[in-house]
Amino acid sequence: MPARAPRILSIDEFVFRRGRTYGTVLVDVETSIPVDVLPDRETSTVAAWLLEHPGAEIVCRDRLMAFTKAIQMAAPHAIEVADRWHLLQNLSAAAEKTCRQHRGCLHSQPETDTDQQMLPADPEFPLLDRVRQRGTQRSTSWLPPAYR
Repeated sequence: MPARAPRILSIDEFVFRRGRTYGTVLVDVETSIPVDVLPDRETSTVAAWLLEHPGAEIVCRDRLMAFTKAIQMAAPHAIEVADRWHLLQNLSAAAEKTCRQHRGCLHSQPETDTDQQMLPADPEFPLLDRVRQRGTQRSTSWLPPAYR
């Protein structure tokens, strides 16, 4: 085990025995190599490890409050970031919520024949300009009404 923590450290919990015993795994994000395994997920255990192994500049973690407190206590200078799994989970939840809110827009039929429609030229939306340049032979019903 190295004397210093990796520059970018990932802290995550795992289960030894479902519903009874949890542990903590510490991983060097740059090399994807586990650095240490802790016997529990307690704030004091994680904080003690961070104090014994200084040097973590960035800590990737999940939303467990014990990890937040441990990092604030033992490595307050480190930047805390959400791990990839939680970022993707949050992104998918936000996308699902947005699609649910705009479900009516997504299922609406165009009011006029799509072959005759022209997309507006808008410098802020270069993708729309490229679609418009290809012609209107393809359906544009996936666009919001303001851009049809």
